[in-house]
Amino acid sequence: MVKMLFAALLAAGSVAISPTLVAHADVCGDVGGRHVSVGGCTDPAATVATANDAEAAAQAANGQPPCYTAEGVPYYTPNGDPC
Repeated sequence: MVKMLFAALLAAGSVAISPTLVAHADVCGDVGGRHVSVGGCTDPAATVATANDAEAAAQAANGQPPCYTAEGVPYYTPNGDPC
């Protein structure tokens, strides 16, 4: 009985202290020519401008549908800009 209790506590503790995984989507590109070579990576979702709370509430009240992040979190853009 004690072994089963210890195993259950160990399993619950390992779930509680495990780090959460976060997905990141980087877009990379590289263009090279005879004289110039340009390359790099960016995370397009990291530069999304979001509306402030009052503007987001006004857009929601007007029935405008929100945009969604890759994780499924809704957000509104400033001035009703497209997603």
